[in-house]
Amino acid sequence: MMIKTKIKKALELKEYRKEQFKISVQKSRNELEGEYAKLEFIINNYEQIIGEFNKKHKEGLINVKDLDFFYNYIFYLSKQIEQQKKNVSLKFEEVELKQKGLINAHMEKRVFEMLYNKICSEEDRKKTKGEQKEADLLFLSKKNRR
Repeated sequence: MMIKTKIKKALELKEYRKEQFKISVQKSRNELEGEYAKLEFIINNYEQIIGEFNKKHKEGLINVKDLDFFYNYIFYLSKQIEQQKKNVSLKFEEVELKQKGLINAHMEKRVFEMLYNKICSEEDRKKTKGEQKEADLLFLSKKNRR
């Protein structure tokens, strides 16, 4: 009986740990979506500035000041895109790692559930066996009295 209560307590802790992993995975997924949205925003800005540059180029000569502006801004956005791609990649790896942790937590919880169920069924079997012995003894004692 004492083992059963310890297993029950461990099972509750495993459930709590699993829920913590679920929350952590969801939080990381949300952060990943945020980083991906930032990346898309930077890429859109990059494409827009390239479009403006091409438009100015087709219109004719670009003065040095505008050319310098476009070059610096395009260079800056390129660096931002590369950095943001790294951020997205890191967040993606973090999500995968936390998902593996969630899977492990679920498996651990499942093992404790099976152990707990086995202990419960074993106790039920022993209880039923004891009740059957009592019923048999009662039956035999009544039979012997006759």
